[in-house]
Amino acid sequence: MTSMGEQIELLFARKEHLAEDIIINKRTVVDYDRKRNSNRESLNQLKKNLKDEKKVWVNFGDMFMRLPTKEAQEVIEQDQTTLTSKIDDTRKVIKDSLTELNRLEGNNATKGFDLEGMTAQDLYSI
Repeated sequence: MTSMGEQIELLFARKEHLAEDIIINKRTVVDYDRKRNSNRESLNQLKKNLKDEKKVWVNFGDMFMRLPTKEAQEVIEQDQTTLTSKIDDTRKVIKDSLTELNRLEGNNATKGFDLEGMTAQDLYSI
């Protein structure tokens, strides 16, 4: 059996861990969003200024590759889809961590914010 002091210490450690996770995940969302904005700029350049080019240079991490314009556009669009999915997943983790942190603090300030919008599929199945 643990003493009251140890229980309080464990509670504070859990709160601190959740708070750190929230901060890290928020920074991750910002990084993903910067990458997504960069991709959006690249797609606009491909569609407007480079649409007549047969091949374009594309930067993948630490290397440059020359790809056909259509293929480069498809790769960037796939990356956009992946980034959007990662951002949504990370935001869900932030939301869950924040809910848990508020629960540990005895705070119900976010009650009602766990609602999710209806998809078209949900709407048609009603």
